[in-house]
Amino acid sequence: MTIAVCILGKDEAANIGKMVAQLGRQTLLRSHEPRIEVHVVANGCTDNTADVARQHAGRIESTGARMMVHDIHPGGKSRAWNRMVHEFAGADIDHFIFIDADVDFTDDFVLDEMASKLERRPDLEVCAGYPLKDASAKPRKNLYDRLSLALSRETRHIDAIAGSLYIARETALRDIWLPDDTPAEDGFLNAMINTAGFTRADRGRVVEEHDRPTHYYEQLSPIDFVAHERRLIVGTIINRWIFEYLWGLKLERPAGPLINEFNQSDPGWVEKIIRERSGSKRWLIPNAILFARLTANQNRPLWRRLAFLPLALAGTAMTIPPALTANRRLKAAGAAAVW
Repeated sequence: MTIAVCILGKDEAANIGKMVAQLGRQTLLRSHEPRIEVHVVANGCTDNTADVARQHAGRIESTGARMMVHDIHPGGKSRAWNRMVHEFAGADIDHFIFIDADVDFTDDFVLDEMASKLERRPDLEVCAGYPLKDASAKPRKNLYDRLSLALSRETRHIDAIAGSLYIARETALRDIWLPDDTPAEDGFLNAMINTAGFTRADRGRVVEEHDRPTHYYEQLSPIDFVAHERRLIVGTIINRWIFEYLWGLKLERPAGPLINEFNQSDPGWVEKIIRERSGSKRWLIPNAILFARLTANQNRPLWRRLAFLPLALAGTAMTIPPALTANRRLKAAGAAAVW
């Protein structure tokens, strides 16, 4: 078996060395089976992410794995994903592991366990990581930590691909291309896999989260939360519009090759869909997104919903500022390229 470990990083010079060091300690690499190749894709960087990655390559090569660094321009995580799967990875790859450069593994056995789970479960195409905010590891948590962690517990998506960590079969990814310009690549990938490229409404469960926590990601400050939430809202809405367009084509074959054709022949195709869907509307944010935290627990007992209500109201209030900026961004040119 051959596995490609792929790190897509934009301006991650401060984090890439630590990530490479963590990878070098993973038992999956140190066991020398399967064969591993590590790819760092410096994705439209304005810093020296690629140079720093090369400086730490010895940590990977000491395990017997190969490490390659690709410094690509223009940027865009979806564009980088396409090039990774269809250009940089060898033809003999069996599994792909995608990892964000700024996460921390919970221990050194995570990747080994995830790869083993995929091998044991032929019904699965993707084993998704189980992410936790880094605040959960704090011995002493402040009020903001507690509020943030409580919101995450009540609203997190289970058995869905989070771009921060997942392992997928090569057969699940090789016929997939993502729109070069869409800021929510993991949501689009989820849709492509779960619908067989927009040919089937429901394939059943083919993506499953790992059985235990796998990695920590940074809890954002209130200020950083606004920018992050804006990107998520913009990406989610753009994806919805592309989904509607693809379903409207009534495809008999998976959409991947068609998307690749659009990317090559008409690089502005996503922007055209955005302009068509936004039109002259003044407000573009659906209530389902704006009030998602209020509706997240509708299927739970009444007491649980009432207990969560203050947190849901606080989370909704925090969503309003990024929703306003997301609305402006969607109405402006170049919305699909937002990072």
